[in-house]
Amino acid sequence: MEIVSNDIFTPESIRPFFDHEVPDAIERLSKQPSFHTALRFVFPDMRSEELLEKLRSVRTVKDFQHSLIYDAVKRIIRSSTKGVKQSGLEQLSKDKNYLFISNHRDIVLDSAFLNYLMMGEGYETTRIAIGSNLLQKKWIYDLVKLNKNFIVPRNVASRQLLEYSLMLSDYIRKSITKDKASVWIAQREGRTKNGDDRTTPALLKMFAMSYDADPLLALKELNIVPVSISFEIEPCDWMKAKETHEKSINPHYVKNPDDDLDSMKMGIAMKKGMVHYHFSPCINDKLDELSEVNKNDLMKDVALIIDKEIIANYKLFPNNYVAYDLLFNSERFKDEYDSVDKALFLNHLNHKLLMTVGDEEAIRRNILMIYAKPLMNKLGE
Repeated sequence: MEIVSNDIFTPESIRPFFDHEVPDAIERLSKQPSFHTALRFVFPDMRSEELLEKLRSVRTVKDFQHSLIYDAVKRIIRSSTKGVKQSGLEQLSKDKNYLFISNHRDIVLDSAFLNYLMMGEGYETTRIAIGSNLLQKKWIYDLVKLNKNFIVPRNVASRQLLEYSLMLSDYIRKSITKDKASVWIAQREGRTKNGDDRTTPALLKMFAMSYDADPLLALKELNIVPVSISFEIEPCDWMKAKETHEKSINPHYVKNPDDDLDSMKMGIAMKKGMVHYHFSPCINDKLDELSEVNKNDLMKDVALIIDKEIIANYKLFPNNYVAYDLLFNSERFKDEYDSVDKALFLNHLNHKLLMTVGDEEAIRRNILMIYAKPLMNKLGE
């Protein structure tokens, strides 16, 4: 496998491409057979010559997003979802820049759908955080940096962790306060594997590192907006359930490098049902109500504020209620779904179990938990 080196990170190496770097990046992509395969997967009705012409017409990052990425995401939505909707975006100013923090359900589509929705409503797209562990091929590196992704160093030596955390903190703050660019980042490293959406306080500490004064002011300057991402059907649910099971029986379990690439492909291709995004208001008013002196306690309180917003505005579907009743062998939520809803979910569940190898009952419970936990969180269970 062709792995992009991530031994050394600098402010220059983690940032997205500038417009003047776009033509060279496009030329490199145009020569990559793997990228052509990916393009044909998303645009199956276009000839290779048309795709190449479309690609080489791009001159700026905005061109790339509006002429290529927007169309690609629209096709993914049409082929694999019942629609991607949003609420709350109208509350946010188009003249202000935000740090969007969301739960993390899909490697590629969480940020792709977010920027698609923002483009559709006339907002500037966000800069997107992406883990260095996902850049397993050079063409993926070029692709994501054309799409306003910045690189988050992963799996680094402990001696470098502080240095890279400060570098990342500086970059995010500079993006929002000086470059006037919004940023998206997930609430924790890695996708939610069990449906339990929680913000890690360590992420918030990282944000505050680049500000010398009060850590509360450091966070307020970033204009944090929690975003709730809800999938009716999680395309990688069985893969997440299997990984959770593997980790439960082997604490030293390490994913195969190909697993993330497989998850990207599955996330794009598999059916997702309805998808909903809710943009909460900026939490600065809520931060003004905090009075913690201890920094660790403060970050826990801020994480709790974000979690409450994400959980409260997570959109529940019949699948969530069916999964809860199946998981706990109850009829508590039988009025929230009908026999068709239940049959469809059971068919989905059984189909995914046929794709798994291992302890079927444990993986079944893990899949059910992915769908039941958002409901349990709303109930405080």
